[in-house]
Amino acid sequence: MKNITITIIFEGSALNRDEKVGNILSIKKLQVGGKTRSFIGKTAIRHYLFSSLYKAYKEFGWKPTEVLVSGRGEQKVVQFDITKDDILTSPELDAFGYMYTIGDQMSITRKAPVGITKAISLTEWNGDMAFYCNHDLVDRAINQGLDASPNPYNKEEHQSLYKLSFTIDAERFGKDEWVLDEKPDFKNNKLVLTLPDDKQKEISDVSQDKKEHKYILQNLGTIKCENIKDNKYKVIFELNEEKKKERIKQILTVIKNGFYAQSSGEANTIVPLFMIAAPVKIPSPIFHPHIDIEEIEKGKSYKVIGISDCLKNSWLEKDGEGKVKVFIMESEKVKLGEELKDIMKEWDDFLKECGIKNDEK
Repeated sequence: MKNITITIIFEGSALNRDEKVGNILSIKKLQVGGKTRSFIGKTAIRHYLFSSLYKAYKEFGWKPTEVLVSGRGEQKVVQFDITKDDILTSPELDAFGYMYTIGDQMSITRKAPVGITKAISLTEWNGDMAFYCNHDLVDRAINQGLDASPNPYNKEEHQSLYKLSFTIDAERFGKDEWVLDEKPDFKNNKLVLTLPDDKQKEISDVSQDKKEHKYILQNLGTIKCENIKDNKYKVIFELNEEKKKERIKQILTVIKNGFYAQSSGEANTIVPLFMIAAPVKIPSPIFHPHIDIEEIEKGKSYKVIGISDCLKNSWLEKDGEGKVKVFIMESEKVKLGEELKDIMKEWDDFLKECGIKNDEK
């Protein structure tokens, strides 16, 4: 399997609210080239992506991972409970990583194999704002004989095309390592791992492969334990290959077809109008800085520029003839701005080039 980079352009609204200033709900903004642009933060995109995966593929194990609250007073943190799940049982932990803190300075950390940038608007924010009020609820209250009055508020708004990129680290995906102070205990098909904070993680229905020095979770993967130094043990979780392909394909499918996203009670459209994707040697968002748009017909259609610059990057995988392996999907509203040869247009061809789909599947 290959590392993957993807950049999409979608039409969206103010999906990611910022602080409330008085009775004004603001949107997140930053300065780009002296102009004010709205953006949607990485945390919000991660939430929308996971919510979509959960709705589409819950039968494949995509579920919210349990959390716990640790620490005291102002030092309390909410974090994923890795005593209940790990990357084998939780696709969420596998794809998006975690940090499990132990005391003040120690933690078990997994860097996310799925990288996500901010979604930055491609047009300037010109101070758009709308006035809202809860008239319907007030009318209902008055009709019931209650004393009620409207509660007006303002919301900053921005309807724009946005640019967003993802990367998938195929080497890190499906693999995790912990360093523990105690040797894992195996008995009666149960593997017990003792974490540095003395909490125990019990994994049931495990079989042992003594020849390979590993433990097997049927249809999920393996856990290998190695003595690395004195009383330190490395525990290696490794998802089986087919499960890894399945999860990556599901993530790509959601990105290609669009997210389930709601903000301030409004359904939003993170649905790609343009998409460029490729297998790469290093999981870096190499298309992101080059991609931009130019207007073709005012307010109606656009062309994407910067693709030729994207294709010069040497991290792109090439075939035997030295041609880069790049998939492009365009739409009537956002078109490819130049003629390009040897570009993949079929999604299945792209999946095969990434090592995710075999010819017979």
